[in-house]
Amino acid sequence: MRGILLLLASAAILALPAAATARAQSRHHAPGFLVVRNASTDLGVGGKPVATVAVNGFVIGHIKQEGAVKIFRFGTGAAAQVSGVDVLRQPVKYGPQQGTKFSGSDFRFRAVGGTWRVVVYGAGVSLYAGGVGRRVSVHGSVYNPHTDGRYSFDGEPFASMPSGVVTRNLGTK
Repeated sequence: MRGILLLLASAAILALPAAATARAQSRHHAPGFLVVRNASTDLGVGGKPVATVAVNGFVIGHIKQEGAVKIFRFGTGAAAQVSGVDVLRQPVKYGPQQGTKFSGSDFRFRAVGGTWRVVVYGAGVSLYAGGVGRRVSVHGSVYNPHTDGRYSFDGEPFASMPSGVVTRNLGTK
């Protein structure tokens, strides 16, 4: 009997470091991804956002037609980059956080490395986001539900943009 108890106690002692390592690794989330292709919502820039991404990672996008993007950086680091002809810049706020709204046609944006909140409006919106984030949402057209673009979370098959808001977390696997 003592031999069995000694064997079980030894096995438990050997298993503790493995369990601690597994628990520590479970706290770290693998990055998730969002891809949006040629999306739009009703009322363009004045309508609901096509995508709202709050992520520790990156957001890269292109607005082909008329659109706007509000970019907020949380923490320090490199600023977002926007390129295009005749892109208007305007300061905006999200609570106490200062950000910049960029608007125009046919322009690209990128927010890389750090924690970002990016809100995109308009038509002809394509974006790629990756990292760990909460409450990443997409929204398509109510009136033209099958011609408003496509989206995919975490490598799932592409689907038509939803006519209501679909919200997911990135990096929760």
